[in-house]
Amino acid sequence: MKIIVHGSMCVASGNCGLVAPSIFQNREENHGFVELLQMYPSQDDAHSALEAEYLCPSGTIQIDNHKIPVEKPDTSGESRE
Repeated sequence: MKIIVHGSMCVASGNCGLVAPSIFQNREENHGFVELLQMYPSQDDAHSALEAEYLCPSGTIQIDNHKIPVEKPDTSGESRE
C-alpha cells in the first residue's frame, strides 16, 4: 500500500489524524494541514489508512492510485472476491 498526499488540496479537517494517527498528523504549527508520517504503512494500519482516505473531504489522500473521490471502504472484514 502506497499513500500519496496532495497537500495543495488539504482543507485541514483533521479527519485523517483522528482515524490514523500513526500515519497522518495535523499539527497546530502547520495550521492543521496534513503531514504524512508513513508513505508505506504496515498491514496493521491498512484499514485506518483506507478510512482516512474515504473521510478526507477534499480528496487530499490517495492510496494505490484510487480514483478521487473514493468509494467507502469495506469495514466488514470480509474480502470481496
